[in-house]
Amino acid sequence: MDEEFQVLCVDDDEAVLDLVAEFLARTDDRLQIVTETSVHAALDRLDGDEPSIDAIISDYQMPEMDGLDFLDRVRDDYPDLPFVLFTGQGSEAIASEAIAHGVTDYLQKETGTDQYTVLANRVTNAIERQRMAAELKRREAHLRQAQSVANLGSWWTDIASDDLHWSDGVYEIFETTDLDEPLDHEQFLSYVHPEDRAFVEQKWTAALDGQPYDIEHRIVVDGETKWVRERAEITFEDGTPVHAIGVVQDITDRKGRQQRLQETNRRLQAVLDTVDAAIFVKDVDGTYRLFNDTAREMLGLDDDADVTGLTAADLFPDAVAEAFRADDRRVLETGETIRTEESVPHTDGDHMHLTIKSPIFDDDGNPSGICAVSTDLTERVESADTNDDESAGDPPS
Repeated sequence: MDEEFQVLCVDDDEAVLDLVAEFLARTDDRLQIVTETSVHAALDRLDGDEPSIDAIISDYQMPEMDGLDFLDRVRDDYPDLPFVLFTGQGSEAIASEAIAHGVTDYLQKETGTDQYTVLANRVTNAIERQRMAAELKRREAHLRQAQSVANLGSWWTDIASDDLHWSDGVYEIFETTDLDEPLDHEQFLSYVHPEDRAFVEQKWTAALDGQPYDIEHRIVVDGETKWVRERAEITFEDGTPVHAIGVVQDITDRKGRQQRLQETNRRLQAVLDTVDAAIFVKDVDGTYRLFNDTAREMLGLDDDADVTGLTAADLFPDAVAEAFRADDRRVLETGETIRTEESVPHTDGDHMHLTIKSPIFDDDGNPSGICAVSTDLTERVESADTNDDESAGDPPS
């Protein structure tokens, strides 16, 4: 079923009202016409509990107040309600004054029925435009709210003219309200941290040549440094960049968390590197996430070698790697710590190790990784064997 439009017709001549109502309903069955011969009654209907009015059609010359005074009263409470002045008192002066008062449309009464088709079209068009505008405002409000929650703003720029426009969200991130639009690229760069400007310029120039634009950089706001992430899509015409639309997000809090985590990891790594045992951390799929210095030395790895993503198969012979994987599976399946004595290849040959593997659990109590501490027993074993040999060669007392 098509939506209905509630239209309030106001005219002190009841016969005219009946005629307008009849022809409008014939012209467009979506139009549901209600009539009032009194301006005050019309205002009461607007404020009443009956179905909301979508548009008003009003005469100009009426005894209580004229159509323009009526329009002023309506605009006080309903600034966006379509209001069509349909009058026999037509003149350019009245039309001009009506426009100044904010009338939606103006139509002079004529003879014949064609005028009602024109009137119906103008009313329905005005209602549809108003509803589209209201929906756009609603979506823009939702977008502003979403951007505020996400610390996000949007921008667009005409590349040829260098006109740059920011949404309210960008102004909030940059903590300024005193910039006149349109802005330009240089004004934006003035906020970028001096050490990051060359990087931002390089990436923007590359984007104008068709490269992706997705960067993180610092800005300086009132002497304080903030981190933002910027992404943009550029429209090209015949290979020439013409305009761009993008978003900027305040990621200062996230960067702070990352930096604190990195500092914690550095401290943890420093502690682990003092331990005279090889320490490994693996994901459940067997990929290494952490080595300490003793583990690197055992395998002959450089200090700056990246082990992230490697597996036992990348570092050990097949048979040894399979034995390690079997122990890993046992730890993950049982959720318990295991201890094994095993032969582990070193750069100078095989060494005997005592390896303790324990599961790492996530917040839900599920295994999310494995931590292994492997102590080289070779010197102890050799020392014990030497002592045994020496004891066997001693003469009886």
